[in-house]
Amino acid sequence: MFWFLSKCIQKFGVAGGLSVYVQIKILRQPVIKLPGYRQPIHYRPGTADLTTFREIFLREEYNLDLPASIKPKTIIDVGANIGFTSLFFSRHHPDATIYSLEPEPGNFKLLQKNVEGYSNITAMQAALWNENGTIGIEDHGYGLRGFMVEKPSGKSQTMQALTLQSLIEQHNITSIDILKIDIEGSEKEVFSGDTGWLRITKCLVIELHDRMKPGCSEAVFGALSRHHFSKRVKGENLVFINQEIISSPGLQ
Repeated sequence: MFWFLSKCIQKFGVAGGLSVYVQIKILRQPVIKLPGYRQPIHYRPGTADLTTFREIFLREEYNLDLPASIKPKTIIDVGANIGFTSLFFSRHHPDATIYSLEPEPGNFKLLQKNVEGYSNITAMQAALWNENGTIGIEDHGYGLRGFMVEKPSGKSQTMQALTLQSLIEQHNITSIDILKIDIEGSEKEVFSGDTGWLRITKCLVIELHDRMKPGCSEAVFGALSRHHFSKRVKGENLVFINQEIISSPGLQ
C-alpha cells in the first residue's frame, strides 16, 4: 500500500496522488479521475485491471525512451485490453494516430469507454493473427488479461481476425512508429506468418508468452533476425528499435 501511495504522489504530485490513491484504494471507484487525462478512466476494481494500472501509469512500462529521430505519428496497440496503454501513448504522443485492437468483448466495451472523446484513437474489436478470417476466444484461466485466441472450436466465442498487413492497407499506413504487441501467445502465429511490415516498423515493444504457448520467442526472434533491430528490456517487455530505419534519414 505504501508503494502504491508513494508512486501515485511521485507521478501525479501530492494532491493528485492522494486523490488517485483515495479513489482506488479507499473508495474503490470503478471510474477514476487521473491527473493529466482529459476524461475519467473506467476499470474493474478488484481485478487484474489494477495490475495493468500499476504497469502503465505508475511504473510507466511504455515510456520507451525512444531515439530522438522517432517522433511518433502512427502507433498500433495490439492487445489493447481496456485502453490504458493507448491513453498513455496519447498523452505522451498527442500528435500520433493510434489504432487499438482488442478482441475480448468485456475488455473492448471498457476500451471504447476509455478512448471515447479521443479523436486520435480508433478502437477496433479484432484479434491479430496470421490470416484474415474468424478466430476463437478461449479462457484458460489466466484472468481478464489472459484471454487467448485460437482456431475456432465448437465451444469458443468467435471474433474477427486480421493480419497486420491488412490493417496497414485498410488505413493507408506507410510507417509504424510504435507497434505494441501483448497478445497472450498469438505472437507465435503472427511472427510465423508474413512479417513484411517489420520493414516499416521503427519500434516494436512486445511481451512474450512462452509460458502460455511454447515457441513464441523462437517465432519472434526468427522474424527479427532478418532485419537489424537492437534490443533492450523494459519491465516485462522487450523493446526493439529498427536500426536500418533510424540510421538512414531517407527511410524515416
